[in-house]
Amino acid sequence: MRVLAVLYGGNLRPEAFQGVFPGGKSAFDLALERVRLFPGWQKTVILGGDFPGLEFPPHTELVQRPRWTRRDLLEAVSRLSQGWDLSCFAWADCPFLDPELTGAMMVRHLRYGAEYSYADGWPYGFAPELLAPGTAGILAKIEGDGEHPVERDSIFAVIQKDINSFDIETEISAVDLRSHRLALCADSKRNLLLLTRFSAAAGTGEGIPGAGEAEGIIGERPEILRTLPNFYPIQAARPCPQSCAFCPYPALAGPPAASAAGEEFLDPGKFEALLDRITAFSGDAVIDLSLWGELALHPRRMELIRAVLERPQLALVIETSGIGWKDSDLEEAAALAAGARPALRNPLPPLSWIVSLDTADGGRYREIRGPGFAEASGCARKLLALFPADAYVQAVRTSGAEDDIEKFYRSWKEAAPGGNSNIIIQKYDDFCGVLEKKQASDIAPIERQCCWHIMRDLPVLLDGTVPLCREELSALSGGGRVLGNIYQDSLETIWSAGEKYYAEHCVWQAKAAGKTRFAGQPGIEEQGGSDGAEGPAYPGICAKCDEYYTYNF
Repeated sequence: MRVLAVLYGGNLRPEAFQGVFPGGKSAFDLALERVRLFPGWQKTVILGGDFPGLEFPPHTELVQRPRWTRRDLLEAVSRLSQGWDLSCFAWADCPFLDPELTGAMMVRHLRYGAEYSYADGWPYGFAPELLAPGTAGILAKIEGDGEHPVERDSIFAVIQKDINSFDIETEISAVDLRSHRLALCADSKRNLLLLTRFSAAAGTGEGIPGAGEAEGIIGERPEILRTLPNFYPIQAARPCPQSCAFCPYPALAGPPAASAAGEEFLDPGKFEALLDRITAFSGDAVIDLSLWGELALHPRRMELIRAVLERPQLALVIETSGIGWKDSDLEEAAALAAGARPALRNPLPPLSWIVSLDTADGGRYREIRGPGFAEASGCARKLLALFPADAYVQAVRTSGAEDDIEKFYRSWKEAAPGGNSNIIIQKYDDFCGVLEKKQASDIAPIERQCCWHIMRDLPVLLDGTVPLCREELSALSGGGRVLGNIYQDSLETIWSAGEKYYAEHCVWQAKAAGKTRFAGQPGIEEQGGSDGAEGPAYPGICAKCDEYYTYNF
């Protein structure tokens, strides 16, 4: 069997070349080494740009282009794969490519004469994609003359256009680990840190875990999955024009403001300085405006939007009532987003919008949110026209309102340019019992998992207070579990202060699963709470929370 390995390195991040693994090797170095261990390997081809100062091992060829599109990639693989029994394709920043798993895939691929094979159920980065010699050429014709950039799922994305025409084989993990949303590739500071932690936890002296070790590492060392924050919901304005029945903020912040006069707003200069600190700490991140309050009421709102869009490491999400925006603001925002540089790593567009409407009926709207239905609906339609792929209308699903939600869905499916892809039906949040329970259904996982929000989010209140999570409403009045102040403490200190809370979740998750020990952080004891009919009691308001399984970015 003659096997060609094709590694894509066209737009790798600097993290791919950092020598953080045993022996001072980088993820790029290890990827080159690992593919040489694939059964039947005879040659490696790297598709990329310039790699100044790097030396490649024997039987390695470099194919260079200043810019790669999905069609360029498929045509190159098609040309290179002629005369080989099969080609293995992977990104060149995946240091844990597993020869054993790849060998099992190859056996299945050749036995059944597959055109394309992939692995499913493991974290991304353990397995390549396998292609028969003629497959890439067929895919290039299907792709046509598109200018799509190369992404992690580019090959499968083209296959999906005519998936029934291909013979596909899948190597499936005995345990489905996809719910952990792990990417074992050096494409960000966050994932590079994850890679080094997996390397340290590996059972081999080489520091390279195999696919078979993934379940054990995740199960025994869940605390290593909390790397760096990716989602920063930031409060930019104290006032809000509405008093929504589904939101606890009006009761905590006072009556809704009719205007912005005399209220408090985030200073643009402080915001810009904070953004620079975020990029230095997290590398890339999603900024959400506004955590509480309404961004449209901020007298310098466009400065805040511009500040985020000027930083290609960041993506901006604006959550709004749709009240208070001028058409000129929205048009300026669209021009800024169109002129923003492509994101360095974040797969999100530079600017996305979510308009909270909750209903398509004006009378019902007044009951839920108050006045402003016509203005909010008009704003949503304007945004859908300006951002057809990146604007969304949102409704909270509550018990007893299924007919209203269906009407909302049908109404906006017809009006939105992308149909149902522009609609978000949001789960109801009672904020750990602060609001009346109105959940339409129980969608919690059977086994409780560690909280996504403590793992990935860093919320910031207007005065700089960083609560443990958005649910920690006591922080709005100076109480609750607080990690620090963003304008007084370093991000490292603040983020580290949350480790103990995440470790507590790991402890209680282990107890719920019946584990007798927890191989977590040193010094974390199993304490607080007691086992009850509904499982272990988590500390503080976490015991009443059903947001732990919801995932932002």
